[in-house]
Amino acid sequence: MAKGRILAIDSEKFYQRFYRNLLEEQGYELTVTDGPAAGMAALGAQSYDLVIADIRLPGLEGAALVDAIRKQSPQQEILAVCELQDVNIAVQAVKLGIFGYMLKPLNAEELLLQIDRCLFRQSVNREHRKLLEENLEFHALLSQYNRCLALLQIEDLDRFGDLVLDTLMELLVAEGGILWLGETGGEHFRYRCRRGLGRLRPGEELITPGSGDERMMHAGRAVILQEGRVLVLPVCHEGRVLAMVRIETPTGRKKFSQGDLRIADFVADFAACSLSHILRVRELERGSLRSADRDVYNMAFFRDYAERELFKARRYNRKLSFVRLVVDNHVMLKGRFHDRDIAAVQAQMIKLVNGVLRDADIMALQSDDSFYILLPETDYWGSLVMQRRLRQALSGQLRIGDMHKDASFDVYMRSAAFPVDGATLETLERVTLRRMERLRTSLFYRSDLQLMPFWPVAEKILGPPDTLLAEGRLRVPEALKRFVVPGRSCYALMPDSRLIEILRAFCREVTESPRVRGVIYCGCSDFEALRANLRPLQEIEQTATSFFLLGGNKRVDWQMQRVMPIFIDDAAFRQTTFLLYLNEDYAYALFARPSAEGLIGFHTSDFYFVENMIARLQEQYQLRAQV
Repeated sequence: MAKGRILAIDSEKFYQRFYRNLLEEQGYELTVTDGPAAGMAALGAQSYDLVIADIRLPGLEGAALVDAIRKQSPQQEILAVCELQDVNIAVQAVKLGIFGYMLKPLNAEELLLQIDRCLFRQSVNREHRKLLEENLEFHALLSQYNRCLALLQIEDLDRFGDLVLDTLMELLVAEGGILWLGETGGEHFRYRCRRGLGRLRPGEELITPGSGDERMMHAGRAVILQEGRVLVLPVCHEGRVLAMVRIETPTGRKKFSQGDLRIADFVADFAACSLSHILRVRELERGSLRSADRDVYNMAFFRDYAERELFKARRYNRKLSFVRLVVDNHVMLKGRFHDRDIAAVQAQMIKLVNGVLRDADIMALQSDDSFYILLPETDYWGSLVMQRRLRQALSGQLRIGDMHKDASFDVYMRSAAFPVDGATLETLERVTLRRMERLRTSLFYRSDLQLMPFWPVAEKILGPPDTLLAEGRLRVPEALKRFVVPGRSCYALMPDSRLIEILRAFCREVTESPRVRGVIYCGCSDFEALRANLRPLQEIEQTATSFFLLGGNKRVDWQMQRVMPIFIDDAAFRQTTFLLYLNEDYAYALFARPSAEGLIGFHTSDFYFVENMIARLQEQYQLRAQV
């Protein structure tokens, strides 16, 4: 290996041979050129430890030569060679920062001594720079280490997410970050928190990785995507992906670097250790605080967990729902069946409910016939969706009996939501209890309508044609009076235009409260005629309510996302008019038939009745599930 690489620039043949004979014999890698042009070209082709240059070269001499070399290679070491009469020029070159100068004729031993001094100084400088860089790298690593130690002290999942994002944004000098937490063994990742300018795009609340994403994530290392503007980091522990982080918008530069990947992986190791500990403690708490004979939590843990979730909901402006599930005929069952048989069916019910609930949802035993369910990150509308799923899962699965008698669990659920219904667990409990009592007075609870499809329920309530009309006046026969609840449900005779007036009132309500989630189902025979009689439907398009028009006389496409005419070729839509409206606060249903005197029918504000009629309508015609 050569002792060093030297470039000699000299126009005299004698000194060209002198350099070759002396320096190559000493083991240096030597390049000799005879003029400034060739010397500058050689300097541009590769790097040299030292340039020996005659400062009296034709075409470029003295300070001009040194300046040209400096422009091409700013840190280049230069040894000037000159005649005695050119000492003043050499002194000027030294002032420009060259290593030194020698006078011709050159002394071989003195030249070798100067070269050794130059290369030794370069070696010392390189070692100094290396030590300095290592020292800076050590201090940067120590700073990152101290910053990441805080992650190991976190016991709360929300604080963990915020701190991980803040740490990564600080160390990577970025302006935004988002964190998703793994669910069902890493098959899905649910949005947990974001910081800074992190942007959650539509559909990213729940992410299901594809095959390419899975390979990247299970590799356990950060990657740079989108032309360097986004850094994605899986948080892995023992081969399991616990969370996924996306850091966006690097500050002061266009893209992330390879050094940023090393920092991200360093933080991820601490984050994985912390997160696995938090999840393990949470599982331990849940496992140790479960009911001894049932796969549900006890109320001590449930109340503590609920209070923590309510605190997070208030702090981070999140939603939360509380559901009460009651086996309403439990006392009757206790009088007819053995406790072990009831316990077996109840265990089956708990298993089915837990199979529907998400990882963050918990179920607790409040009494022998009552259970509480907490649904974090869920508003009241979402709780209704969950109740519908639970009813579907339990349908037909909770029968109890022997050869002599047979029965089934009558399971009812009601819910309340934070912050709409209250800010404390006690308030939410009272609201659900009040709604449960109202449910017991519902048409569906008090009648034989529960197992009937949509149109048979409408026929049952309205009775045979002309039943409600006698001599041009409204008459409610005894058989239908059981559906009348003062202040909530009644029969009415109204002008044909009243349906449009009610629809207009609902449209006005929807547009005045655009953020309230809701759904409207309206049966009609002519889509375009109904549209002409309503206020501009484009206003409803800007709300959180979905408006479905069903029936019609032909297919139409209004190019809207919230207002959807659905053509259904069924004579029932022409024979019976109906309107169903459900939102987070109240409900309304109208069923009517046309008559010579106008529309005659039944309307109600029974929330449970409306909720169930919408569910039956969706099931019968396979409509979009909105509850």
